[in-house]
Amino acid sequence: MKALNKTQLIFFQVFGVNLFISLAKLICGFLTNTLSMVADGFHSILDTIANLVGIAGVTASVKPPDDNYPYGHKKFEALAAIAISFMMFTASLHVFTEVIDRYLEPAGKHPEVGLLSYIVIIGSMIASYLVHKYEHDQAHKLDSSLLEADAKHTFSDVLTSVAVLAALIGAHFELYFVDALASLCVVYFILKGGYEIIISHMGPLVDKAVHDPKTVAEIALSVPGVIGVHKIRSRGAKDQSYIDMHIEVSGDITIKEGHHISILVEQTLKERLQGLFEVSVHLDEPMVKSVDGPAETG
Repeated sequence: MKALNKTQLIFFQVFGVNLFISLAKLICGFLTNTLSMVADGFHSILDTIANLVGIAGVTASVKPPDDNYPYGHKKFEALAAIAISFMMFTASLHVFTEVIDRYLEPAGKHPEVGLLSYIVIIGSMIASYLVHKYEHDQAHKLDSSLLEADAKHTFSDVLTSVAVLAALIGAHFELYFVDALASLCVVYFILKGGYEIIISHMGPLVDKAVHDPKTVAEIALSVPGVIGVHKIRSRGAKDQSYIDMHIEVSGDITIKEGHHISILVEQTLKERLQGLFEVSVHLDEPMVKSVDGPAETG
C-alpha cells in the first residue's frame, strides 16, 4: 500500500511538471507563430494524459470492487485513455492542416524566432529528460510497470523537442520549410503515441488473455495433488488480472482436501504471476488422457 501511495504521489508531481511544459510550448508557439512548437506542445499534452492514466490506474488498483462493479473499475481507465487519444488525433489533424495551409499560402506565416523560443525549448528538453530519469529510477525502486511505461513515453518528448530545436535554427537562417518538416515529425509521434495508448488499453475492454495458459498450467501442476489442468482463461489488465480455471484432482480425496489444494493453487499463482488479483478454481475428477500425453490446458 505504501508503494502504491508513493507511485501515486510521483505521478502527481510529474503531471504538474508536464502540464507546465505543455502550456509553455503552446503559448510560446502561438506567440512566435512556430508551428512545430505548437505541435510539440500538443505532444507534451500526451505526457500529461499518460500521467492522468497512471494516477487513475494506481487509484483504481487500491479501490476495491463493489456491488455495482464486482470486477473493479479498471475499464474506466481504459475508456478514458482511448477517448483522450482520439482528442489528440484531432489536435494532430489541426497541425497537419496548418502545415498544408502554410505551404499553399506562406505569406506572413513564418516563425518569429527569438531568445524566448530557445529558452522554452531547451528548458523543456532538460526538464523532460530529468523527469524521465526520475521516473525510471523510481520505477525500479518501487517495481512499478506503470512508472516505467510512463518514463519511456516521457523520453519521446525529448526527441520531438530536438526536431523543434532544428526548426528554430532553420528559421534563424530563413529555412522555414524545416518548421513544417519538424511539425510533421511531431505529428507522427502524436499519432504513434495515441495508437500505442489505444492498443495497450483495448485488451481489458475486449477481455484479451493476460496470462499464457501454458505458464498457468505449469504453475498449477507444480502444486501437490493437482493431476491435470484445463479451461484456463484470463482477462483484465497486467496490473490487475483475473484467472478462472479447472484443476483435476483424485476422486478418492475428501471435499476438504480438494478445497485445500485449490487454495494452494490460488496462492501459488498469485506468488508467481505479477498483478494477479483473483483466481477462481473449479475442481474436477481426472479427464481421460490421450495416448499422446496429458489432457489439454487451453
